[in-house]
Amino acid sequence: MWQGVVRLSDGRTFITDGGLAVDTAFVKPATLPEREIPGKVLETYLNAERKDEYDLGDLTPAATGKTFTTPSGIPLNATYINYLRRTLPASLRFRVGGELEPIGIVANGKVVGVLMPVRK
Repeated sequence: MWQGVVRLSDGRTFITDGGLAVDTAFVKPATLPEREIPGKVLETYLNAERKDEYDLGDLTPAATGKTFTTPSGIPLNATYINYLRRTLPASLRFRVGGELEPIGIVANGKVVGVLMPVRK
């Protein structure tokens, strides 16, 4: 599943598969991928301003079971949402900007990952 590791300038380490990037301090993978990916783009995504914030209970599952939708209408991959639900604290929240902007994943008040929305 994981394709690369991203080491940030603040010392944190993230793993990513291209559609999801999460701080390894929260997901604790057994092993890290060998491929290293530069952190500049991810750091920009983590620090982006976003206008709305939702918790897991605010997401609506699609009838197909393939996506969840935010109250602002942005579809999110159900596989990722279910993984995050199993892995991160129950206080998990999502910070949402525009339709094609990465979604900030927030745990304990801190952005600990980003999730790419599903194209409509």
